[in-house]
Amino acid sequence: MKIRVAYTEDEREKKRLLEWAVKRLFSDAVVKETAAKDGFLHTVLTVPKPKKT
Repeated sequence: MKIRVAYTEDEREKKRLLEWAVKRLFSDAVVKETAAKDGFLHTVLTVPKPKKT
């Protein structure tokens, strides 16, 4: 599952809270920051699929 977040510089703290919440729920989540585009910063949170048991 991928969660894409677009935010402004003023919303950086809200993005950190969202990132923290996802990491608490899914400890193996991967965070990737991308370059600014059209005045927005972007972060992609990737949660791997669960392994079959």
